[in-house]
Amino acid sequence: MNLNSIGITLCLAAATASFSSYAGDHRKASRDTRHAESAMQLVAVDARAGEPGHGWQYFSDVRRHRAVVISPDGDYYYSRGKGLELVYKGAGAA
Repeated sequence: MNLNSIGITLCLAAATASFSSYAGDHRKASRDTRHAESAMQLVAVDARAGEPGHGWQYFSDVRRHRAVVISPDGDYYYSRGKGLELVYKGAGAA
């Protein structure tokens, strides 16, 4: 592996570790909702090549009003129910 590959690998590992801590909900929840089952679910999109949404991946947690969107270039967007926020800028499509 050359130096660039090692650098990119380390950056991706650091971004993955920091993204999981950033995505955590740090508010105190009531006992009822704290133990409720809630998880990100894949949102199916039937977009053909050339159509908006083609190549994008969508995940949502309806109970907690959260969403993650991954662009074809590897950019990660996170939403707490009030619009998307870029949380990780990908290296671009290979």
